[in-house]
Amino acid sequence: MIHRQRYDQVKERVHVLLDGPVHDDQLAGLVQLFLAFIIVLNTVAIVLFTIPSVNEHYASLLNPLINICLLIFTLEYLLRLWSCTSSLTIRGKISDRVRYAMHLYLLIDLISILPVFFPFIIHRHQTIIRVFRLLSIFKLGRYSRYSRSLAQIKRVLIRKREIFAIMLFFLIFVVLFSATILYLIENPVQPDKFSSIPAAMWWSVMTVTTVGYGDIYPITPLGKLIASLFTVTGVLVLALPSAILATGFMEEKSRMSEPDPLQHTARTGLISHFTALHDQGKLSDQEFEDYLSMVNRLNPERE
Repeated sequence: MIHRQRYDQVKERVHVLLDGPVHDDQLAGLVQLFLAFIIVLNTVAIVLFTIPSVNEHYASLLNPLINICLLIFTLEYLLRLWSCTSSLTIRGKISDRVRYAMHLYLLIDLISILPVFFPFIIHRHQTIIRVFRLLSIFKLGRYSRYSRSLAQIKRVLIRKREIFAIMLFFLIFVVLFSATILYLIENPVQPDKFSSIPAAMWWSVMTVTTVGYGDIYPITPLGKLIASLFTVTGVLVLALPSAILATGFMEEKSRMSEPDPLQHTARTGLISHFTALHDQGKLSDQEFEDYLSMVNRLNPERE
């Protein structure tokens, strides 16, 4: 029984270290910092590995380094699956682990460690193994959940999703419409460049997004005039999402700074209750001050 309790305590502690909040746990913060360092180290090594000159001279150093990082990722993934369940039955444990493994960040972890198993499946195709080893870069996506700025962007996008859907539809319409018009105008004089509407859509995307790749462009006066109009339209269309995002951020920041009416009511009620107890002599002056100080600190961070 004692061993069982110790086992459960260790498993719970591992789960907290890997998935728990790091604000009040120094060891959990160190573990997350170490994992973040390994992720950055692995990413840098993979990026350098793609440089032919670096690969030629330092492959003997980069290969073991990348493999060690992948082994650490694999151990981390297995520990997460092992510690994620508190069910007492085997069926419950399997169900909890399968459900936990379906989370987005666990899927990212799984993708990042796939190259570990490829040498056992594919022995000779080193190119495929190297390509799949690049997948471990996705591990960087795990730590996006700790960013408050990204969480704020997510909330803004969700709140403004209908507007962005309309803007996306309008952008697709402008691309398709401009490609059709330029195809009709430029195809007779440039059948090799504007050979079809899909071919003209390449020009349209480059023009509407103001990238201007330059491999396809109109040469007729009418085509240039219409292309100029669509270029201005593209600038306006792409400027609107920026304005919408800026407005959404301002609204979100304002909403975050506003006091929570329920929290304010609860604090007011507690202060009134402690004041009444103090007036009745049931609380000393020191106890009353301590309780007021505790209530004033009740200001949980709003997500």
